[in-house]
Amino acid sequence: MEFLIQKISTCCSTQQLNLFESYLAAKNQLLSQKLIHHIKKTPNQTLDYYCEAVYGNGSKETLKKFNQLNHHTLNYFSFISQHFPTFLSQNVSEIEWLIYHEEHNKAIEKLKLLVEVAKKFEDYGLLIHLFEITQQNKLLSTTIGKQLNLESSKEHLTLFSDLRILLQKQDELTSTTLIEEQKVVNPKDLAFFKNHFNSNSLSIQLIARQSYLNLLSSYNHKSFYDKNTLELIEYTKKLAEKHAYLIIAQHREKLMSLDYMLVKHTRLTLSEKEINKTCSSIINKWKKFYHANNQLDSGLMLALSIKGSFFITDYFCKPLNEKLQNEVKEIISLFEELSNKLDWEKVSYLKYINFYNVYAMFLILDNQEKTSIKLIEKVLHEYQQKTFKKMYDGLFVVLLMAHFQNKSFDEVVENYSRYKKLTKNFVSMEENDLVIKAIYYIAQLKIAPKNQYEKKLTSVLQTLKSNPHLNNNLLLVERMMEDMTSHKFINT
Repeated sequence: MEFLIQKISTCCSTQQLNLFESYLAAKNQLLSQKLIHHIKKTPNQTLDYYCEAVYGNGSKETLKKFNQLNHHTLNYFSFISQHFPTFLSQNVSEIEWLIYHEEHNKAIEKLKLLVEVAKKFEDYGLLIHLFEITQQNKLLSTTIGKQLNLESSKEHLTLFSDLRILLQKQDELTSTTLIEEQKVVNPKDLAFFKNHFNSNSLSIQLIARQSYLNLLSSYNHKSFYDKNTLELIEYTKKLAEKHAYLIIAQHREKLMSLDYMLVKHTRLTLSEKEINKTCSSIINKWKKFYHANNQLDSGLMLALSIKGSFFITDYFCKPLNEKLQNEVKEIISLFEELSNKLDWEKVSYLKYINFYNVYAMFLILDNQEKTSIKLIEKVLHEYQQKTFKKMYDGLFVVLLMAHFQNKSFDEVVENYSRYKKLTKNFVSMEENDLVIKAIYYIAQLKIAPKNQYEKKLTSVLQTLKSNPHLNNNLLLVERMMEDMTSHKFINT
């Protein structure tokens, strides 16, 4: 076999290639689809054969295009890595069968091909397994020695172990329980991930950088908004996109977080057009072409969360134009559809809470504040025995906004007391906490104007003004103050 895409395709099952073909067609990657179709149909032809099959001729200029097409198609194998992360391992049984029947030449040929592809995809677990197989057969061990030997196997074991530790450590350090206990990130943990930035493994580089950034983001570390952090987010995101085919593509949610962190870092400086474009890009980039209707798509949910947060901050107490009204209604329809289809027993309660929290944001923007209140109260009631302190400020900022829009100022005051009791002064997102306080002080001033609440509201405004990253939140509070004095909030 003469080129990498041909070798990779040979490692896939016919069913996987059928799905991959359909995926490429759906993505309008018709030349890549044509290439995969011909490799699937006739897998052992020459490069010239496939070039002519795809482009109709095999000229020198066309060969250049064909080589570019191969490079382009490689990244689309992220679809296979995401959904079938053991697709290379399924070839081991064929090698064992060939060895058993003493078809050593075929076994060696298949083994060399599999090792080459596994190294490209950085499938260290498989490379370790293949080395163990060769050690049981002297001929294989001797023949494959240059590609797979004791020294390389030790390196693969180290890389496999390092990658697993990085993934496990990130999960441990970003768990809601630990964040609530520690409240601040440990510099030693940041240093641990940073030490792997220059690994020989692209997979380890990516996960180490993503873990480091996720730690800064999850703990709201002040350096998250530094220019250097933005550069690291952008670099890591580009690196992940350049090598999207790697087996670590199976950790889709972790790689998706890079898009989230980019928006989180820059969202307060982006225009409406740019933020919508970014969220749409995330949806298009990460959504599954073949997905189970009863499972929550993390990529879609991430983009909706970002868009919901931006919309509620930028458009609460502000008229929406027709285009935005239609977009909000379309998103609400999507939430209704997902809410009815999803098998919630397969979804973690934290994702369930986030789903309805974001849903409630869009309902407020559609003037369905009473339905929004019911959703938030439903979540708080259903999971009152669970721990999700990190999410309380997100839930209560939406709940208080809904009551404010409903002119239920007494309910704003009552629910602020609930919020303080539940959080015990633990603040997950400073901007949420400041907006919650502002809504409470504005409501108190509406009920019975008192000097103490004017002073406290002024203090919140000063805090918001002192942080340029919170300018949109400042504008939100100022709009609520204006609406408090407008005719629609005057008691009659």
